[in-house]
Amino acid sequence: MKRALAVLLLCACANAPIPRIGGDAAPAVKNFADEAKYQEILEAHTQSAAVYDNLDQKCFVHATIQSGPYVEARLSREAEFHSLPPEEKLKAHDVELARLSDATEFLMGTYTADYRWDDFQRKDSMWRIALVVGGKEFTPVSVARIGRASTDLRSYYPYLETFWVAYRVRFPKADARPGDVIQLKLSSSLGHATLPFTVE
Repeated sequence: MKRALAVLLLCACANAPIPRIGGDAAPAVKNFADEAKYQEILEAHTQSAAVYDNLDQKCFVHATIQSGPYVEARLSREAEFHSLPPEEKLKAHDVELARLSDATEFLMGTYTADYRWDDFQRKDSMWRIALVVGGKEFTPVSVARIGRASTDLRSYYPYLETFWVAYRVRFPKADARPGDVIQLKLSSSLGHATLPFTVE
């Protein structure tokens, strides 16, 4: 009976919302409707998961897939924050779309209970990261550590709070059709997390 209760509690914790620390709000655009629309698009392209060992929290993760309407929304937001003139906005847009044309990329934010577990970018990392597409697993082309949450990063990814670390995780372009579900998987001796995304 106690074991069954522990399992139920663990499942409840794993599916519960990731706690927020709070603090200063992330930067936002002045137009309320534009800000609300961005947050809506961000949420639609972001998945979250937690890794637990029994009832002990080990790692929280949020990941945003860099595709479709989200990239367009992010680029428009960047242009507004930086007051880019039309020609620079167009150039930045084209450069970013070209960079993403041959890849499936995620902005991944992590919080680990022990700093020693925060080694996702290392070749000998304790974590295995994989993208599951059509039942096949692919490992990243690159995992780049961007660093601790900054004001600029939080203006696009407000889930990056104090002590969170951002990574850019890049895979080969997923061979999937619109509507297919692909999965970002994190696995280690501490536990496992799976984040599903629907291809657009």
